Amino acid sequence: MSLFIVLILFSYFLVCTVSYLFLRKIKYQISYHLGMNLAMTSSGIMGIAIGTLLVYGFPGHYTMITIITTIIAILVGIIFGALVDYQTLLSGVSSGIMSGLMGPMIGMAADIPLVTFCTILLYASFAMLCFSVRS
Repeated sequence: MSLFIVLILFSYFLVCTVSYLFLRKIKYQISYHLGMNLAMTSSGIMGIAIGTLLVYGFPGHYTMITIITTIIAILVGIIFGALVDYQTLLSGVSSGIMSGLMGPMIGMAADIPLVTFCTILLYASFAMLCFSVRS
């Protein structure tokens, strides 16, 4: 079971990293409004997906998982928000805080269909973020 959790978690970070590297190459095409959407969506979906997955996999460690998930979501918000300016960075941080605290709460009621739904939602969200930049 924990190998399953580790593989899915690795895929989350892989998708996030590939999306960031793609967006960093074209960061001068990103407007202020899109930058806020990038920061808030990326930190939000990462916080919810990681929190749900970790609490589902390790239900006895709720407090530590909440702290780790919140820190990861804030860092993702900072990284994606820094593509544009400090206001988008702040939006990413606030979204990361909220989703980092909400994800483990959702994970307390999680089962395989919910984990699968969060995984599909994460992949779809990052795909939409990458395809939303005008060429």
